[in-house]
Amino acid sequence: MSIPHTPIAIALSTLLLAACASGGMYNEPYALFEPRERSNVQELRPAFVLSIDGKSRAVNDNNEPVTPGKHRVELSLPGPLGTSNPVYKTIEVDAKPCTRYRFGARRDSPTARDWYPTIEATEPIGECLKKFPAVK
Repeated sequence: MSIPHTPIAIALSTLLLAACASGGMYNEPYALFEPRERSNVQELRPAFVLSIDGKSRAVNDNNEPVTPGKHRVELSLPGPLGTSNPVYKTIEVDAKPCTRYRFGARRDSPTARDWYPTIEATEPIGECLKKFPAVK
C-alpha cells in the first residue's frame, strides 16, 4: 500500500469497525424467517424463503433479521409428486417483533400431488427479548 492511500484505508477501516460495533440490523426489534425441518411422518417439507417484499434472498441467508410488520414472502415448495420442479408461492406475513417464523410445505396425504405453504411454528427469540424488554 502506498503512502497516499494510507489515510483512506484507515478511514475505511474505522467506518467498517464502527458499523460492526453498532450492531447493524440487530439495533431494533426484529423477526426471523426460516425453513421448517423436514418430517416424513407429518408430510412436512421445508419451504425456503426466496424473497421478502421483492428483494431476493439466498437460501442460506436464513439468519438475516426482518423488520416487524407486513411482508410479502415468496417461498419455494416441493413440486408435484414425482417431479423435481419446485413451485413458488407468495404469502403475506405480519411479523411480530422478536419472533421466529418457520415456513413449511404440507400436503393433505402421502399421495396428494400438491403442496401448500404454512407457517409451521412461531416462537419468541430470547436474545431479542433480552435486548428489547419492552417488546412482549
